[in-house]
Amino acid sequence: MAKLALGSILGRAISVVTVPILSRIYSPADYGMLSVYTSLVFILQPIMTLRYLVGIPLPKRDEMALNVFALSGLLLMFFTPVLAVLLGLFGPQMLGLLSIPELAPWWWLVLIGVVATSLAELLNLWATRQRAYRLIATNSIVIMIYGESVKIILGLLGGNTFGLLFGQMIGQSGGIFRFSRAFAEDFRRIPKVVTLRRLRYVARYYWAYPAFRLPSQFLLAFAVQAPLLYTAGLYGVDVAGQLGMALLTLALPVNLIGGAMGKAYYAEIARLGRSRPAEILAATKKVQQHLFLIGIVPTVVLMFFGPTLFTFAFGAKWLDAGRYAAVLSTYTLLQFTSAPLMQLLNIFNRQGMFLIFGLGRVALILSLFWVVLHLKISVDSYVRAYGVIMTTFYAIITGYVFLLASRAKRIR
Repeated sequence: MAKLALGSILGRAISVVTVPILSRIYSPADYGMLSVYTSLVFILQPIMTLRYLVGIPLPKRDEMALNVFALSGLLLMFFTPVLAVLLGLFGPQMLGLLSIPELAPWWWLVLIGVVATSLAELLNLWATRQRAYRLIATNSIVIMIYGESVKIILGLLGGNTFGLLFGQMIGQSGGIFRFSRAFAEDFRRIPKVVTLRRLRYVARYYWAYPAFRLPSQFLLAFAVQAPLLYTAGLYGVDVAGQLGMALLTLALPVNLIGGAMGKAYYAEIARLGRSRPAEILAATKKVQQHLFLIGIVPTVVLMFFGPTLFTFAFGAKWLDAGRYAAVLSTYTLLQFTSAPLMQLLNIFNRQGMFLIFGLGRVALILSLFWVVLHLKISVDSYVRAYGVIMTTFYAIITGYVFLLASRAKRIR
C-alpha cells in the first residue's frame, strides 16, 4: 500500500506543480473544452469492456483471471470500430449541442482517449492482481511527467486547446507499453489457457458486471461529468473552465491519495475474501480514518481562503474558480474519504448497489438541472446547490459501506 500511495502522490505532485504554469498558458475557455473532452472520455469508457475487467483481481487462479482479461480485451476490440463510426457520424453534431463546436475537429482524439484509457485500465488491473505496486507507482510518475510536459510544450508553441487535450490523453492512457512488457510472460499464456468454454463461463459467472456495474458506472460517469457539460451549455465555456479548474484542483487529493488507497484497499480485501469480514471491517475503518486526517486540514483552508489561494497560485483570471472551490470543499472531503471504500461492494458481490447509487446520483443531478433551467438561478447558487447534493450523497455511501461491513462481521 505504501509504495502505491507514494508513487501516486509523486505523480500527482507533478500535476500540482504544473497547474500554476498551465493556468497562465491556457485560458478558462481552453479549460472549458478540456472539461468537455474529459467528460466525454469518462462517460464513454465504461461501455468499452462492459466493466468485466473489474473482476480481474478476483479469481484465485491466474488461468481464470486471464480469461476475464481476454474477454475484456475482446469486447474492447469489438466496440472500438463501433465507437469510431458513431463519433465520425454524430460527433460534431453532439458537440454543437453542447455549445462546444470548437471541439468538433478533435472527435478522433476523443476516440483515441477512450480506447487508450480503457486499455490502460485493463493492464493496470492485471498489475493490481499481481500486486505489482512498485510498477504501478513508477508508472503513475512517468505518465504524469509525459502528459504535463506535452501540455506545457504544446501550449508554449501555440497549441491552445489541442495541447491540453493531447496532453490529457497521454496522461490518462500512459503505461500501456510498460505494463505490456512487464507482464508479457503472463500474456503469452493466453492462447494456452483461454478457451471458448472458459470465456462463456466467466461471462456468465461475472454477469453482474455488465448487468449492474456497467449501467451504474455509466451513470456515475454521467453524474460526475454532466455538471461540466451542463455548465458549458448553459453558462458558456468560460464559466465551465472556471468550474473545471475548481474541480480539477479539488480532485487532486482524491486522485492523488484516494485513488491509490482505493486500489491497494481493493487488492488487500480481495486477498482476505469474504471469509474474513472482521479483518475487512478493521481495514475499512483504518483507511477512512487515515484519509480523513489527511483531508480535513486542506478542506478547512480552502473553505476560508479559496479565492485568495487560487488567484495567488493560478493568476487573477481564476478568482471565480477559487470561489467555487471554497463552496465545494466539504463535498470533496466526503468524496475523498468514502469513494475508495466502495470497492467493498465488489467483495460482497453487491453489484446492484452500484446501480442504485448511480441512479440516485443521476436523479439528484437531473433534478438540479431542471431547477436551474426553469428558475434561471445564478451560477453561484447552482454551484452551492451541487455541493449540498453531493455532500449528502457521499455521506449516505459512507453509512452504507460500514453497515455492510458490520453486518458481514456479525453474520460470520
